[in-house]
Amino acid sequence: MLTWRFITLSLKSAIEHRADFFFMILVGAIWQVTVVAFATVLITRFPGMGGWTPGAVLLMTAVRSGGHTLAGSFFMGARQIAELTLEGRIDAFLLRPMPVYRQVMLNYFHVPMLGDLVVTGVMFAIAARYLDLDWTPWRVVYLVAAVLGAMFLEAAVQTFLGSFALRHPTAKQWQEWTEDLMATFGSYPLNILPDLARAVFVFVLPIAVCGYLPVAFLTGHTTELPVPVWAAAASPAIGAVLFAAALRWWTTRLRRYESVGG
Repeated sequence: MLTWRFITLSLKSAIEHRADFFFMILVGAIWQVTVVAFATVLITRFPGMGGWTPGAVLLMTAVRSGGHTLAGSFFMGARQIAELTLEGRIDAFLLRPMPVYRQVMLNYFHVPMLGDLVVTGVMFAIAARYLDLDWTPWRVVYLVAAVLGAMFLEAAVQTFLGSFALRHPTAKQWQEWTEDLMATFGSYPLNILPDLARAVFVFVLPIAVCGYLPVAFLTGHTTELPVPVWAAAASPAIGAVLFAAALRWWTTRLRRYESVGG
């Protein structure tokens, strides 16, 4: 009940200035349209990108975008930890009868994500139309799991880096840089990259979980995978596992939190 009240208050605060509210939704939609436009140029100018059909590439872009949209909707607060720490607002969260992490996540509602959601839905519809796949119930369920896995992966990365911001506000710059990195490379087949870059994006910063591995398994592009097929099939679960680990790291860092005032 308390969580729902936080959500309602955040949304009411955002809607208070209606012109800004709808403008921010439009900004989110326009940003995603530019992503679609760029992906369209790539797959039309370079057909068969890394052996991938245009429909499969667009599906990968849609999975990455869907995960990013959900992460921005529910976990955008992780990007605000540095500001909350500098303003001393974490101190107030510690006094309330609700987990601090949940309060941080509910503290901010990122309005542009509503526009992102609309464009992402359109991308999924177009990709499904151009893919020669039989959309059986298990494929639909797996696709949903892939989007959720992408959401949890981004939430894990931002939570892990945001935890450092409890003592080192400059960690926000690493959060922004990492998000840009995931946006740049998370929407396209990683097999077009050099082996070293592909290894980094699979085993160090596992951007591959955001779209490449699950969509490769879903569409049958498994001949050049850097991991076994079963690992690609299980990739949506990796995001959830890493998110659980990031939460444990957050708890550890929060115990060492010191107020800005000392």
